[in-house]
Amino acid sequence: MQKDFTKFANQRFLKTVNWEVLGRLLAKHAEGLPKLALSLLAANPAEGRKQISDFLLGPRDDYPETLIHDLHRIVRLDSAQGMQLILDEAERQKVVIMEPADRATATARDIALLAFVDHPEVFAEAEHTSVFVPPPSVSEFNAREEGVTPEVTPDTLEALRLAAGELFAADLRGKYCRVRPYEDDGELCIAVRHGAPPVSTEVVKGEKDSVIGFQEIDTAVISYAELTGRLTVWGCAKKRRGDLAEAFATHILGQPGLFKAADAQRLYTLEPLERSGGAFTFRKGDDDEIDRILIVEAQANRVTTNIKTGQEKTLFSLTVRDPSGNALKLLHQSRTDIIYGDNAWRLGHITARVVLKTQGGRAPTITVKIKPDDSLSFQRSRHKKRVMALLALNNLVHARQSGEAALAAE
Repeated sequence: MQKDFTKFANQRFLKTVNWEVLGRLLAKHAEGLPKLALSLLAANPAEGRKQISDFLLGPRDDYPETLIHDLHRIVRLDSAQGMQLILDEAERQKVVIMEPADRATATARDIALLAFVDHPEVFAEAEHTSVFVPPPSVSEFNAREEGVTPEVTPDTLEALRLAAGELFAADLRGKYCRVRPYEDDGELCIAVRHGAPPVSTEVVKGEKDSVIGFQEIDTAVISYAELTGRLTVWGCAKKRRGDLAEAFATHILGQPGLFKAADAQRLYTLEPLERSGGAFTFRKGDDDEIDRILIVEAQANRVTTNIKTGQEKTLFSLTVRDPSGNALKLLHQSRTDIIYGDNAWRLGHITARVVLKTQGGRAPTITVKIKPDDSLSFQRSRHKKRVMALLALNNLVHARQSGEAALAAE
Protein backbone atom coordinates (compact mmCIF):
# COMPACT_ATOMS: atom_id res chain seq x y z
CA MET A 1 0.00 0.00 0.00
CA GLN A 2 2.87 2.37 0.77
CA LYS A 3 4.08 2.04 -2.81
CA ASP A 4 0.62 3.07 -4.04
CA PHE A 5 0.98 6.37 -2.17
CA THR A 6 4.52 7.07 -3.29
CA LYS A 7 3.53 6.71 -6.93
CA PHE A 8 1.38 9.81 -6.52
CA ALA A 9 3.14 11.55 -3.65
CA ASN A 10 6.49 12.30 -5.26
CA GLN A 11 8.00 15.31 -6.99
CA ARG A 12 8.57 13.55 -10.31
CA PHE A 13 4.90 12.69 -10.69
CA LEU A 14 3.78 16.17 -9.65
CA LYS A 15 6.05 17.78 -12.25
CA THR A 16 4.43 15.91 -15.14
CA VAL A 17 0.83 15.28 -14.00
CA ASN A 18 -2.14 16.77 -15.83
CA TRP A 19 -3.35 19.08 -13.09
CA GLU A 20 -6.85 19.43 -14.49
CA VAL A 21 -7.36 15.65 -14.34
CA LEU A 22 -5.80 15.38 -10.87
CA GLY A 23 -8.03 18.24 -9.72
CA ARG A 24 -11.13 16.43 -10.96
CA LEU A 25 -10.07 13.32 -9.05
CA LEU A 26 -9.64 15.29 -5.82
CA ALA A 27 -12.93 17.12 -6.41
CA LYS A 28 -14.72 13.76 -6.08
CA HIS A 29 -13.48 13.69 -2.48
CA ALA A 30 -13.98 17.37 -1.68
CA GLU A 31 -16.03 16.62 1.44
CA GLY A 32 -13.08 14.74 2.94
CA LEU A 33 -10.61 17.49 1.99
CA PRO A 34 -11.81 20.56 3.91
CA LYS A 35 -8.32 22.07 4.02
CA LEU A 36 -7.94 22.08 0.22
CA ALA A 37 -9.32 24.99 -1.79
CA LEU A 38 -9.58 23.16 -5.12
CA SER A 39 -11.03 26.24 -6.82
CA LEU A 40 -7.53 27.74 -6.65
CA LEU A 41 -6.43 25.50 -9.52
CA ALA A 42 -8.51 27.66 -11.86
CA ALA A 43 -8.27 31.02 -10.05
CA ASN A 44 -4.56 30.85 -9.16
CA PRO A 45 -2.95 27.79 -10.80
CA ALA A 46 0.47 28.23 -9.17
CA GLU A 47 -0.97 28.52 -5.67
CA GLY A 48 -3.47 25.71 -6.32
CA ARG A 49 -0.73 23.34 -7.46
CA LYS A 50 1.42 24.18 -4.47
CA GLN A 51 -1.44 23.51 -2.08
CA ILE A 52 -2.23 20.14 -3.67
CA SER A 53 1.48 19.19 -3.74
CA ASP A 54 1.83 20.01 -0.07
CA PHE A 55 -1.21 17.87 0.69
CA LEU A 56 -0.07 14.83 -1.33
CA LEU A 57 3.46 15.02 0.09
CA GLY A 58 2.13 15.49 3.61
CA PRO A 59 0.89 13.01 6.24
CA ARG A 60 -1.03 10.00 4.93
CA ASP A 61 -3.46 10.36 7.82
CA ASP A 62 -4.95 13.38 6.02
CA TYR A 63 -6.07 11.24 3.07
CA PRO A 64 -9.80 10.37 3.20
CA GLU A 65 -10.54 6.64 2.95
CA THR A 66 -12.40 7.07 -0.34
CA LEU A 67 -9.36 8.71 -1.94
CA ILE A 68 -7.08 5.94 -0.66
CA HIS A 69 -9.38 3.37 -2.24
CA ASP A 70 -9.34 5.21 -5.59
CA LEU A 71 -5.54 5.52 -5.58
CA HIS A 72 -5.16 1.80 -5.02
CA ARG A 73 -7.44 1.07 -7.98
CA ILE A 74 -5.55 3.43 -10.28
CA VAL A 75 -2.17 1.97 -9.31
CA ARG A 76 -3.36 -1.55 -10.17
CA LEU A 77 -3.52 -0.50 -13.83
CA ASP A 78 -0.36 1.61 -13.68
CA SER A 79 1.70 -0.72 -15.87
CA ALA A 80 2.32 -1.38 -19.54
CA GLN A 81 -0.18 -4.22 -19.39
CA GLY A 82 -2.75 -2.09 -17.57
CA MET A 83 -2.35 0.71 -20.10
CA GLN A 84 -2.91 -1.70 -22.97
CA LEU A 85 -6.02 -3.12 -21.31
CA ILE A 86 -7.44 0.41 -20.98
CA LEU A 87 -6.62 1.32 -24.58
CA ASP A 88 -8.08 -1.96 -25.89
CA GLU A 89 -11.28 -1.46 -23.90
CA ALA A 90 -11.52 2.17 -25.05
CA GLU A 91 -11.24 1.01 -28.65
CA ARG A 92 -13.95 -1.60 -28.05
CA GLN A 93 -16.26 1.05 -26.58
CA LYS A 94 -15.26 3.53 -29.32
CA VAL A 95 -13.94 6.01 -26.76
CA VAL A 96 -10.88 8.21 -27.30
CA ILE A 97 -8.93 8.27 -24.03
CA MET A 98 -6.11 10.40 -25.38
CA GLU A 99 -5.18 11.72 -28.79
CA PRO A 100 -2.43 9.66 -30.50
CA ALA A 101 -0.13 12.71 -30.61
CA ASP A 102 -0.34 13.08 -26.83
CA ARG A 103 0.00 9.34 -26.17
CA ALA A 104 3.65 9.28 -27.26
CA THR A 105 4.76 11.05 -24.08
CA ALA A 106 2.06 9.73 -21.72
CA THR A 107 2.91 7.22 -19.01
CA ALA A 108 0.77 4.29 -17.92
CA ARG A 109 -0.15 6.29 -14.82
CA ASP A 110 -1.38 9.20 -16.96
CA ILE A 111 -3.62 6.86 -18.95
CA ALA A 112 -4.93 5.10 -15.83
CA LEU A 113 -5.67 8.40 -14.04
CA LEU A 114 -7.42 9.90 -17.08
CA ALA A 115 -9.53 6.80 -17.68
CA PHE A 116 -10.49 6.53 -14.02
CA VAL A 117 -11.62 10.16 -13.81
CA ASP A 118 -13.17 10.81 -17.22
CA HIS A 119 -14.10 7.34 -18.54
CA PRO A 120 -15.10 5.23 -15.52
CA GLU A 121 -16.92 2.63 -17.67
CA VAL A 122 -13.75 1.96 -19.67
CA PHE A 123 -11.63 1.81 -16.52
CA ALA A 124 -14.03 -0.57 -14.74
CA GLU A 125 -14.06 -3.02 -17.66
CA ALA A 126 -10.26 -2.93 -17.99
CA GLU A 127 -9.97 -3.45 -14.23
CA HIS A 128 -12.28 -6.46 -14.45
CA THR A 129 -10.36 -7.90 -17.41
CA SER A 130 -7.04 -7.58 -15.56
CA VAL A 131 -8.14 -10.29 -13.13
CA PHE A 132 -8.24 -12.85 -15.94
CA VAL A 133 -5.02 -11.89 -17.73
CA PRO A 134 -2.41 -14.64 -17.38
CA PRO A 135 0.81 -13.66 -15.60
CA PRO A 136 4.14 -14.12 -17.39
CA SER A 137 4.64 -17.53 -15.75
CA VAL A 138 1.90 -20.18 -15.73
CA SER A 139 1.60 -23.97 -15.47
CA GLU A 140 0.91 -25.84 -18.69
CA PHE A 141 -0.14 -29.43 -19.35
CA ASN A 142 -0.41 -31.47 -22.53
CA ALA A 143 -3.32 -33.90 -22.79
CA ARG A 144 -2.65 -37.48 -23.86
CA GLU A 145 -4.57 -36.68 -27.03
CA GLU A 146 -5.79 -33.65 -28.95
CA GLY A 147 -9.37 -32.73 -29.74
CA VAL A 148 -11.12 -33.85 -26.53
CA THR A 149 -14.35 -31.82 -26.48
CA PRO A 150 -15.32 -30.18 -23.18
CA GLU A 151 -18.84 -30.53 -21.81
CA VAL A 152 -19.82 -27.29 -20.12
CA THR A 153 -23.21 -27.67 -18.45
CA PRO A 154 -24.62 -26.51 -15.10
CA ASP A 155 -24.02 -30.02 -13.73
CA THR A 156 -20.39 -30.30 -14.86
CA LEU A 157 -19.60 -26.78 -13.66
CA GLU A 158 -21.13 -27.55 -10.27
CA ALA A 159 -19.04 -30.72 -10.01
CA LEU A 160 -15.91 -28.71 -10.85
CA ARG A 161 -16.88 -26.05 -8.30
CA LEU A 162 -17.27 -28.61 -5.52
CA ALA A 163 -13.95 -30.28 -6.37
CA ALA A 164 -12.08 -26.96 -6.54
CA GLY A 165 -13.72 -25.81 -3.31
CA GLU A 166 -12.40 -28.85 -1.48
CA LEU A 167 -8.88 -28.13 -2.74
CA PHE A 168 -8.87 -24.55 -1.50
CA ALA A 169 -10.60 -25.45 1.77
CA ALA A 170 -7.76 -27.91 2.41
CA ASP A 171 -5.39 -24.94 2.20
CA LEU A 172 -7.42 -23.14 4.91
CA ARG A 173 -8.93 -20.71 2.43
CA GLY A 174 -12.54 -21.38 3.35
CA LYS A 175 -15.35 -23.07 1.46
CA TYR A 176 -16.24 -20.11 -0.77
CA CYS A 177 -15.88 -21.07 -4.44
CA ARG A 178 -17.57 -19.88 -7.64
CA VAL A 179 -16.88 -20.82 -11.25
CA ARG A 180 -17.61 -18.87 -14.41
CA PRO A 181 -16.87 -20.06 -17.96
CA TYR A 182 -15.95 -17.69 -20.77
CA GLU A 183 -14.13 -17.81 -24.11
CA ASP A 184 -10.86 -16.09 -24.92
CA ASP A 185 -9.28 -16.25 -28.36
CA GLY A 186 -10.96 -19.55 -29.17
CA GLU A 187 -10.04 -21.21 -25.86
CA LEU A 188 -12.44 -22.31 -23.13
CA CYS A 189 -11.59 -20.51 -19.91
CA ILE A 190 -13.07 -21.08 -16.47
CA ALA A 191 -12.50 -18.53 -13.72
CA VAL A 192 -12.45 -20.15 -10.28
CA ARG A 193 -13.12 -17.54 -7.60
CA HIS A 194 -11.96 -18.63 -4.17
CA GLY A 195 -10.92 -17.25 -0.82
CA ALA A 196 -7.46 -15.79 -0.36
CA PRO A 197 -5.47 -16.54 2.80
CA PRO A 198 -7.17 -14.81 5.76
CA VAL A 199 -5.38 -11.75 7.09
CA SER A 200 -5.73 -9.51 10.12
CA THR A 201 -4.84 -5.88 10.65
CA GLU A 202 -5.05 -3.18 13.28
CA VAL A 203 -7.69 -0.50 12.76
CA VAL A 204 -8.57 2.69 14.60
CA LYS A 205 -12.14 3.51 15.65
CA GLY A 206 -12.29 6.91 17.27
CA GLU A 207 -9.72 6.87 20.04
CA LYS A 208 -9.53 3.07 20.29
CA ASP A 209 -7.59 0.49 18.30
CA SER A 210 -8.69 -3.05 17.55
CA VAL A 211 -7.75 -5.98 15.36
CA ILE A 212 -10.07 -7.16 12.59
CA GLY A 213 -9.79 -10.15 10.30
CA PHE A 214 -10.92 -10.34 6.70
CA GLN A 215 -10.52 -12.48 3.62
CA GLU A 216 -10.13 -11.22 0.06
CA ILE A 217 -11.08 -13.15 -3.07
CA ASP A 218 -8.51 -14.66 -5.44
CA THR A 219 -9.17 -15.88 -8.96
CA ALA A 220 -7.61 -18.97 -10.51
CA VAL A 221 -8.08 -19.48 -14.24
CA ILE A 222 -8.15 -22.69 -16.25
CA SER A 223 -7.68 -22.23 -20.01
CA TYR A 224 -8.11 -25.14 -22.44
CA ALA A 225 -7.34 -25.28 -26.17
CA GLU A 226 -9.30 -28.20 -27.60
CA LEU A 227 -7.43 -28.18 -30.91
CA THR A 228 -3.98 -28.69 -29.36
CA GLY A 229 -4.95 -30.34 -26.08
CA ARG A 230 -2.97 -27.75 -24.09
CA LEU A 231 -4.28 -26.77 -20.63
CA THR A 232 -2.97 -23.66 -18.85
CA VAL A 233 -3.58 -22.87 -15.18
CA TRP A 234 -2.65 -19.76 -13.19
CA GLY A 235 -3.81 -17.62 -10.29
CA CYS A 236 -3.26 -20.14 -7.48
CA ALA A 237 -0.40 -21.89 -5.69
CA LYS A 238 1.74 -23.93 -8.06
CA LYS A 239 1.17 -27.07 -6.00
CA ARG A 240 -2.59 -26.77 -6.67
CA ARG A 241 -2.43 -26.27 -10.43
CA GLY A 242 -2.03 -29.97 -11.17
CA ASP A 243 -5.00 -30.71 -8.91
CA LEU A 244 -7.14 -28.18 -10.79
CA ALA A 245 -6.03 -29.73 -14.08
CA GLU A 246 -7.16 -33.13 -12.85
CA ALA A 247 -10.50 -31.72 -11.66
CA PHE A 248 -11.04 -30.14 -15.09
CA ALA A 249 -10.12 -33.40 -16.85
CA THR A 250 -12.51 -35.36 -14.64
CA HIS A 251 -15.57 -33.13 -14.60
CA ILE A 252 -15.40 -31.04 -17.80
CA LEU A 253 -13.63 -33.43 -20.18
CA GLY A 254 -14.86 -36.67 -18.63
CA GLN A 255 -11.40 -38.24 -18.79
CA PRO A 256 -9.63 -38.51 -15.42
CA GLY A 257 -5.86 -38.61 -15.79
CA LEU A 258 -5.90 -36.89 -19.20
CA PHE A 259 -3.15 -34.49 -18.09
CA LYS A 260 -1.16 -37.00 -16.02
CA ALA A 261 0.95 -38.60 -18.73
CA ALA A 262 4.66 -38.86 -17.97
CA ASP A 263 5.40 -36.14 -20.54
CA ALA A 264 2.41 -33.91 -19.73
CA GLN A 265 4.76 -31.13 -18.61
CA ARG A 266 7.71 -31.99 -20.85
CA LEU A 267 7.05 -28.98 -23.03
CA TYR A 268 10.19 -26.95 -23.81
CA THR A 269 13.78 -27.80 -24.69
CA LEU A 270 17.11 -26.04 -25.19
CA GLU A 271 18.75 -29.00 -26.93
CA PRO A 272 19.23 -27.10 -30.24
CA LEU A 273 21.27 -24.50 -28.33
CA GLU A 274 23.30 -27.20 -26.60
CA ARG A 275 24.10 -28.86 -29.94
CA SER A 276 25.25 -25.54 -31.42
CA GLY A 277 28.07 -25.17 -28.91
CA GLY A 278 27.37 -21.48 -28.42
CA ALA A 279 26.80 -20.61 -32.07
CA PHE A 280 22.98 -20.76 -31.99
CA THR A 281 21.04 -17.88 -33.53
CA PHE A 282 17.27 -17.53 -33.58
CA ARG A 283 15.40 -17.75 -36.85
CA LYS A 284 12.49 -15.33 -37.13
CA GLY A 285 10.81 -16.90 -40.16
CA ASP A 286 8.35 -14.75 -42.07
CA ASP A 287 7.44 -12.51 -39.11
CA ASP A 288 8.22 -9.16 -40.70
CA GLU A 289 7.56 -7.25 -37.47
CA ILE A 290 10.61 -8.78 -35.72
CA ASP A 291 13.83 -6.83 -36.14
CA ARG A 292 16.22 -9.11 -34.22
CA ILE A 293 16.36 -11.64 -31.39
CA LEU A 294 19.05 -11.34 -28.73
CA ILE A 295 20.11 -13.93 -26.15
CA VAL A 296 20.78 -11.65 -23.19
CA GLU A 297 21.21 -14.31 -20.49
CA ALA A 298 22.33 -17.93 -20.45
CA GLN A 299 22.85 -20.29 -17.52
CA ALA A 300 24.68 -23.62 -17.66
CA ASN A 301 24.39 -26.14 -14.83
CA ARG A 302 27.07 -28.71 -13.96
CA VAL A 303 25.05 -31.81 -13.14
CA THR A 304 25.47 -35.28 -11.74
CA THR A 305 23.09 -38.23 -11.50
CA ASN A 306 22.34 -40.08 -8.27
CA ILE A 307 23.05 -43.76 -9.02
CA LYS A 308 20.42 -45.02 -6.56
CA THR A 309 17.52 -42.72 -7.44
CA GLY A 310 18.38 -41.81 -11.02
CA GLN A 311 17.64 -38.15 -10.23
CA GLU A 312 19.81 -35.42 -11.63
CA LYS A 313 21.35 -32.90 -9.23
CA THR A 314 22.95 -29.52 -9.98
CA LEU A 315 26.41 -29.14 -8.48
CA PHE A 316 26.89 -25.49 -9.46
CA SER A 317 25.72 -23.00 -12.08
CA LEU A 318 27.37 -20.46 -14.33
CA THR A 319 25.32 -17.49 -15.57
CA VAL A 320 26.36 -14.92 -18.18
CA ARG A 321 24.39 -11.76 -19.00
CA ASP A 322 25.06 -9.60 -22.03
CA PRO A 323 22.64 -6.83 -23.12
CA SER A 324 24.12 -6.88 -26.63
CA GLY A 325 22.80 -10.41 -27.18
CA ASN A 326 25.91 -12.62 -27.09
CA ALA A 327 25.31 -14.25 -23.70
CA LEU A 328 25.37 -17.84 -25.01
CA LYS A 329 28.55 -17.26 -27.00
CA LEU A 330 30.27 -15.59 -24.04
CA LEU A 331 29.19 -18.43 -21.76
CA HIS A 332 31.08 -20.92 -23.91
CA GLN A 333 34.06 -18.65 -24.31
CA SER A 334 34.34 -18.30 -20.53
CA ARG A 335 34.26 -22.08 -19.97
CA THR A 336 35.70 -23.98 -22.90
CA ASP A 337 35.21 -27.26 -21.01
CA ILE A 338 31.39 -27.12 -21.30
CA ILE A 339 30.13 -30.29 -22.95
CA TYR A 340 26.44 -31.06 -22.64
CA GLY A 341 25.16 -34.46 -21.58
CA ASP A 342 24.54 -36.76 -18.63
CA ASN A 343 26.89 -36.19 -15.68
CA ALA A 344 28.26 -33.15 -17.49
CA TRP A 345 26.54 -29.85 -18.32
CA ARG A 346 22.98 -28.77 -19.13
CA LEU A 347 21.62 -25.42 -20.21
CA GLY A 348 19.53 -24.37 -17.24
CA HIS A 349 17.77 -21.46 -18.93
CA ILE A 350 18.12 -18.66 -21.42
CA THR A 351 16.51 -15.25 -21.61
CA ALA A 352 15.89 -13.89 -25.10
CA ARG A 353 14.84 -10.39 -26.06
CA VAL A 354 12.70 -10.12 -29.18
CA VAL A 355 13.13 -6.62 -30.59
CA LEU A 356 10.25 -5.44 -32.79
CA LYS A 357 10.54 -2.96 -35.62
CA THR A 358 9.50 0.62 -35.00
CA GLN A 359 9.17 3.79 -37.06
CA GLY A 360 10.85 5.86 -34.39
CA GLY A 361 11.50 6.10 -30.68
CA ARG A 362 12.34 3.22 -28.41
CA ALA A 363 11.80 -0.18 -30.04
CA PRO A 364 9.23 -2.40 -28.28
CA THR A 365 10.62 -5.68 -26.97
CA ILE A 366 9.34 -9.04 -25.73
CA THR A 367 11.39 -10.71 -23.02
CA VAL A 368 11.15 -14.52 -23.09
CA LYS A 369 12.68 -16.85 -20.50
CA ILE A 370 12.88 -20.56 -21.35
CA LYS A 371 13.68 -23.05 -18.59
CA PRO A 372 13.22 -26.72 -19.57
CA ASP A 373 11.11 -28.72 -19.29
CA ASP A 374 8.01 -26.84 -18.22
CA SER A 375 8.75 -23.17 -17.64
CA LEU A 376 8.19 -20.42 -20.19
CA SER A 377 7.84 -16.79 -19.06
CA PHE A 378 6.75 -13.85 -21.20
CA GLN A 379 3.91 -11.33 -21.48
CA ARG A 380 1.21 -13.76 -22.62
CA SER A 381 -1.66 -11.29 -22.79
CA ARG A 382 -0.28 -9.70 -25.98
CA HIS A 383 2.37 -11.92 -27.56
CA LYS A 384 1.30 -15.53 -27.10
CA LYS A 385 0.87 -16.51 -30.76
CA ARG A 386 4.08 -14.79 -31.88
CA VAL A 387 6.25 -16.33 -29.15
CA MET A 388 4.82 -19.83 -29.51
CA ALA A 389 5.33 -19.71 -33.29
CA LEU A 390 8.91 -18.53 -32.76
CA LEU A 391 9.67 -21.40 -30.37
CA ALA A 392 8.19 -23.96 -32.74
CA LEU A 393 10.18 -22.55 -35.67
CA ASN A 394 13.42 -22.92 -33.69
CA ASN A 395 12.60 -26.45 -32.43
CA LEU A 396 12.40 -25.38 -28.80
CA VAL A 397 9.09 -27.16 -28.20
CA HIS A 398 8.98 -30.88 -27.44
CA ALA A 399 6.89 -32.94 -29.82
CA ARG A 400 3.91 -34.62 -28.19
CA GLN A 401 4.29 -38.37 -27.64
CA SER A 402 1.55 -40.62 -28.93
CA GLY A 403 -0.89 -41.95 -26.35
CA GLU A 404 0.71 -45.40 -26.53
CA ALA A 405 4.23 -44.01 -26.12
CA ALA A 406 3.21 -41.87 -23.16
CA LEU A 407 1.63 -44.86 -21.44
CA ALA A 408 4.72 -46.95 -22.07
CA ALA A 409 6.90 -44.23 -20.58
CA GLU A 410 4.83 -44.30 -17.42
